[in-house]
Amino acid sequence: MPSFGGLIWTVVAFVLALSVVVAVHEYGHYIVGRWSGIHAEVFSLGFGPVLWSRRDKRGTRWQIAALPFGGYVKFLGDSDAASGKDSLTIHGLSEQEKARTMHGAPLWARAATVAAGRGSTSSCRFSSSPASSC
Repeated sequence: MPSFGGLIWTVVAFVLALSVVVAVHEYGHYIVGRWSGIHAEVFSLGFGPVLWSRRDKRGTRWQIAALPFGGYVKFLGDSDAASGKDSLTIHGLSEQEKARTMHGAPLWARAATVAAGRGSTSSCRFSSSPASSC
């Protein structure tokens, strides 16, 4: 069996593999939310202090944070990464803007956005080839 350099390389490989899975999972939430008209304020790989970020033309801040053991998409109207309702922000929005929040979107859009993360990371199961991988 080949040796890949011990514990440090094993940890690095684990973090990289986990980051890919998290990125695909969170992107599923992001893209379905966007297609459904829900505005994403932050797309984060990792938690904690932000190491790098940039804002795209749609106003979403893409960031990489210091603790690479997860990630999140914060939608407009969310008070935190767990999608708690930010009543103060939502209260100050027009009806049209409220429709762009996770809490003001139609039920079908919210359900599709929540389900999309799971679907994006489990789609390999439905591949036609048993030898394929994600």
